[in-house]
Amino acid sequence: MDKKQVVQDYLTKFGVLVVDKNSSSRNRLLKVMVDLGTKRHMIHTAGSMVEAEQILKENQIGLVLSDYVVGGGSGFDLFKVVRSASPNNKKLCLILVTSNISQTAVAKAAEEDVDSFIIKPYTLQSIHESLISTISAKIQPSPYILKVEEGKELIAKGDYRGAIAVFEAALPLHQRPSLALFYMGQAQYMMTEADQAKGKYNKGLSYNSIHFKCLVGLYEIFMKEKKFEEAYQVVKKVAKYFPANPDRLTQIIRLAIVTKNYEDMESYYDIFTQIEERNAEMTNYIGAGLFVAGKWFMNEGQPPKALAIFEKIAVSCSEFSKFMRAIITFLVENNQTSEAEKYISRFSAGTLDHEDFILSDFLIRSSAPNVEPAIIIKKGMDIYNKNIRDYLCLKMLVEAMQKQGLQDKAQPYIAEIEKLYPDKLPLQAVS
Repeated sequence: MDKKQVVQDYLTKFGVLVVDKNSSSRNRLLKVMVDLGTKRHMIHTAGSMVEAEQILKENQIGLVLSDYVVGGGSGFDLFKVVRSASPNNKKLCLILVTSNISQTAVAKAAEEDVDSFIIKPYTLQSIHESLISTISAKIQPSPYILKVEEGKELIAKGDYRGAIAVFEAALPLHQRPSLALFYMGQAQYMMTEADQAKGKYNKGLSYNSIHFKCLVGLYEIFMKEKKFEEAYQVVKKVAKYFPANPDRLTQIIRLAIVTKNYEDMESYYDIFTQIEERNAEMTNYIGAGLFVAGKWFMNEGQPPKALAIFEKIAVSCSEFSKFMRAIITFLVENNQTSEAEKYISRFSAGTLDHEDFILSDFLIRSSAPNVEPAIIIKKGMDIYNKNIRDYLCLKMLVEAMQKQGLQDKAQPYIAEIEKLYPDKLPLQAVS
């Protein structure tokens, strides 16, 4: 059958979904698809992940054209949703619309997750040619793809040795057989042959240095082996080249903290700010990561860098009052009360009666120049009687008592500090 006729037949059988957050771009793609022979009632458009998911629930979609960046995620995230909704549809076509060479390279590296890509600015002819090659490949897969699919079926049946033999036969059928090497590595990983699996993933990366599946395969092995630094270097590469999503960014930040790669945290903050829909877990993690990084820079003798990072927390993570409290506490401990004062105004009106604000306000007021010890004692006891416990607050209370000659009265609080905070240096009563 003529390839053009193949496309025409395909477009009469399957619904089309066009996803782009820009309405004019959506309408242009819609017109192109109509010009190619698709019936208007079979074309659906969406401007976000949420809209696209709803359309997928209500319609039989066979062809998806998605922009690289989608409201609420990316084209890659959307394609995962589409595939999970139609896991057995071998003729499903997922085409990514890219705007630059870098995005195109990423699309190629996301082998099997993306069927094809179209580069902006596109024409009717360029889309037609892409559809012809993509749909033809779905209907008449290459010998290489057929071998890969055969091997995947054997993996599903638990015949790992048989699968490896099939993937071996697939290697000479493609100039850059990263996908076959990935699945060969998967089979070896299933047989607990981790070193051999890593070898296959690395071989796959020698053909395509950012092959997504091979990178993820390496990452999972390193994490299982608790080789966190190696795992971090792999996932850092994923973060650099592939569109971020909340779950992946959260994992990367967690691993950056574990491996003490604090200098990278600002780059993850930049990624965080580009994600349109940020969940509370991701915001919590980026706040924690930035705070740890800020402390590190301060301890490394780079206060301006630390303060710049703390400002990022105040801008993007103020919904968590614990971060404002942590910043104020750290700055007061480092004799930077004037800098700490700037963050007291970052507390929202609804948190002014919360523990984080009460303690932060006390720490700033109590560390001000020439404050009377009696005032510190009164405010500190008010907080203590509210059953709020904080190391620095108790320390300031004890020191104020000692300055007032109330050594005996301070002793029980010293004992409580030693009990609650055994990792801190013990306070000594002044005789």
